[in-house]
Parts: sequence; C-alpha cells; structure tokens
Amino acid sequence: MIVILLCKINKLGNIGDKVVVKDGYARNFLLPNKKALVANEDNLLLFNDKKAQLEQELAHHKSEIIQKINKIKKLNSITMLAKVGKNNKIFGSINSNHIVKYMKNHGIYLKNKEINLPIRSIRKLGNYNVVILIEKKLTVHITLKIKGYK
Repeated sequence: MIVILLCKINKLGNIGDKVVVKDGYARNFLLPNKKALVANEDNLLLFNDKKAQLEQELAHHKSEIIQKINKIKKLNSITMLAKVGKNNKIFGSINSNHIVKYMKNHGIYLKNKEINLPIRSIRKLGNYNVVILIEKKLTVHITLKIKGYK
C-alpha cells in the first residue's frame, strides 16, 4: 500500500513522503493513529492544503522542546531538604514525584516517566545524577543534591 506520511517516522520517512508499506502496517498502525493517509488523488490535494499547518506545528513543537531544555539546563542542579534520623537516613524517601513537583514550581512541566533516577527511591543524603528524557534520544543530565535537617 502506498501512503503519505503525516509525521516523521524513524526508518520510514519524513512528513509528506510517499512510501510503500505492508497493508497490515498501514491499516493497523499508520491510518488509525493518523500518522499517514492512503495515497490517492483526494488525499494528495488534502495533504497539500494541510502541509503548511503540519510544518508549523512541528516547528512549534521543536521550539517548545528547546525552551524546556534551556530551562532545565539553567537550573543545573536541584537541592532538596529531607528530615533525617540516625546515620543520615531519610525519613521516607525521595522519588520522581518529588522532582516533578520541584520542577513544576520552577515552571518546567514534566511527567514521572521522563525522570530517570539512579535508584527507584532515594533514602540517603548525597548527590545523585538524574537523567531527564525529553524526547526518545534527547536527554538532559542534572544533579540532585539531598541535604538533611533534624
């Protein structure tokens, strides 16, 4: 089946490319998820009208990602306070939810699945390397500093 791609798909093509794919892939994935149109005369005319809008949306999405990355890099590190007991062990733990709330207070909106901690929940004081996954292959590294108080 020949389809017109409405978005970039890795190892297949970019917006507007006409590609030949297997029928099942087109019917079960590309068409229902609105990632492609069947390549016929009506859809070619429709796509030409929509192409400028799709490119504008892509440019807007890229600019939002760049702004988010710049905000995160500007922070460089996060310092969180936690109540500690004996042997500098934290009461409770620090996890990705805490980092999401911290970032939200600084105007950066993330999801839990975008934050990659070295361990699931942090229970000791110290510095930790946190990886924030913005896009599939686009990551930002920041330092998480846990300081205690009694």
